[in-house]
Amino acid sequence: MEKLIIYAAVGYPRKTENPHFPAVPQTWEGLVDSAVRAAEAGASIVHFHGPHDDKHRIIPEGWGKLVEEIRKRSDVLIDFGQAGAPLDQRKPLLELGANKPDFMAVSLTNHDYRRHSPERGAFDVYYQHPRDELEEYARCLKAAGVKPAWEIWHLGGMWNFEYLEKLGLVEKPYWLNIFFGTPGGVWSPPTVEEISHRIANLPADAPFMLAPRGTAGPMGQTRMLTFGIIKGGHVRLGTQDMAWYTDGVPAESNAQIVGRIARISRELGREVATPDDARRILGLPPRK
Repeated sequence: MEKLIIYAAVGYPRKTENPHFPAVPQTWEGLVDSAVRAAEAGASIVHFHGPHDDKHRIIPEGWGKLVEEIRKRSDVLIDFGQAGAPLDQRKPLLELGANKPDFMAVSLTNHDYRRHSPERGAFDVYYQHPRDELEEYARCLKAAGVKPAWEIWHLGGMWNFEYLEKLGLVEKPYWLNIFFGTPGGVWSPPTVEEISHRIANLPADAPFMLAPRGTAGPMGQTRMLTFGIIKGGHVRLGTQDMAWYTDGVPAESNAQIVGRIARISRELGREVATPDDARRILGLPPRK
């Protein structure tokens, strides 16, 4: 069985939650430190959302600066999030030269979330991702040498993925990220039965990663990730997805969350991947 890729979604600074969730970065400097510490604990990929202007538009140079600061301190691989943003805003992120990411998250289906914040209460989030946009993503990322992290929220995403595959727009090894438990129209059951069902509909040789969130809860997430380790999958966790360590107990840091799943994997006899291991597994060129 391949070594385990641990993917830490450290997210973005969320100051309003920090009194209750100390693991959530408070500043961009704190995000860099959190990413580096997560890598030291066993993560081979870190995922984050970078700065925006006052009109909520991506500031590409701000994202690039975060990459630069992380890479000064770690060889961890970097995935740019915010798959819901307009593609035109994300294209400049592929033009950052040495500071471009290794991966970019791309949702294979529309976003349809139900969220809650202290300021806004419950609210809905919708983003459309038509197939012509997915085709353009595949072409743009290939031209930039950035690997797509294909987000699959339900099995309709696999239909779209196979559509792109038939057009010759995706290349092996694929990197398929499977989500569970997010409230809203993309929800799917955060259960081991659903994991088995989804895996059965993936290409047999595709590296895949499990991302239980939301209604899974912290202990449900841990159980699902443990089952995924046994099934040969890789794992996503971190304060962007779940800021609790156990039920009712906030996590102390992203490194703490990563460290637990690394221990579980080793105790199950599966070694944890280094960034160089992850490059090999996912078909990235060797580190320069």
